Amino acid sequence: MIRATLAELDLGELLKALAAGRKSAVVSFRGRIHGRVHLYGGRILYARTEPGPHLGEYLVRLGHLTLEEVQTLVERQGRENPGTPLGALALELGLIGEEELLEALKAQVLEALATLLGEKEGEILAEPLTEGSQVALPQTLDTDWALMEAARRLDEWRRGQVDPDEVLHLVEDPTRHPLPPEAWAVLELLDGVRRARSVALLSGLPEEEVYHLLHELKSRGLVRPSTLLAEDPLVVVLAESGVVRRLLLYLLEAHRFRVLLAKDLEGLLRLLKERPKGIVLQGERSLEAARKVRAQPEGRLASLYLVSETPPGLLFRPLRVLHLPKPLRAQEVLKALEPLRRGGR
Repeated sequence: MIRATLAELDLGELLKALAAGRKSAVVSFRGRIHGRVHLYGGRILYARTEPGPHLGEYLVRLGHLTLEEVQTLVERQGRENPGTPLGALALELGLIGEEELLEALKAQVLEALATLLGEKEGEILAEPLTEGSQVALPQTLDTDWALMEAARRLDEWRRGQVDPDEVLHLVEDPTRHPLPPEAWAVLELLDGVRRARSVALLSGLPEEEVYHLLHELKSRGLVRPSTLLAEDPLVVVLAESGVVRRLLLYLLEAHRFRVLLAKDLEGLLRLLKERPKGIVLQGERSLEAARKVRAQPEGRLASLYLVSETPPGLLFRPLRVLHLPKPLRAQEVLKALEPLRRGGR
């Protein structure tokens, strides 16, 4: 076991050393964010950060799975296949192929590594990957390549990014400029109405990469900020399930809702000062959260939505709570929240 701070040990160098020794290990990071990197025989098996996207979210963003399929997989994973990665389970059931899994795995790992390499303070813990604690995916990534690519991306991101809430529109013919394929994918989504974050989530690319691409396009004069901005409804999400939390973030942001994620009930109450039009609740403390929200002046008019398998019972009736059936289905969620866009409550 290795325990050290970032001041004492560089995360990238530790991962390189484990790769050189062909070690199987779990490297955990705890600081401003939390992160985990799993190595199997010196190659990267898995990496993610919290907050940060799950593999399931990338499978949805890349169009390989639906929101409902990811939630079903997560439930089956916990019930029948503990230790089996969601991607391996999806592969086993024939929902995706190996190419789709590798595409999503690369996207998630590189975003997580770039995020972790950019951290300045925190604690690192490296422990052996015990047999049976993690079922290996059929694909792993070369650690040296992944670290090099993550460092390259981090360097690009640091050179400039637009604000996630900025709205941009095309002002010049892009065919007159040499652009990478990723830039074309982003340009196709610019409509003068979507915020940069919505564009990023719809693109399937890492969010930070899209913000950098938009900065570059803006610096070259191809895009400019829009002056007539539509007001995207603000929705706060408090979800016990990390999968539900990230899938709602993806779905709503991609369809022009502004989303804030509350870490806990206290955080939710603090976010009420932003005067959200909608609040989505999921988890065992939903009733307590609904009561406390309604007790606050800023929460009395907001629409409350409960994510659950069955409709809210009698205890919720005085709190005027609406129902979002679980597993979440994209069209049902968007239809339920559409009144917020029209100014309804």
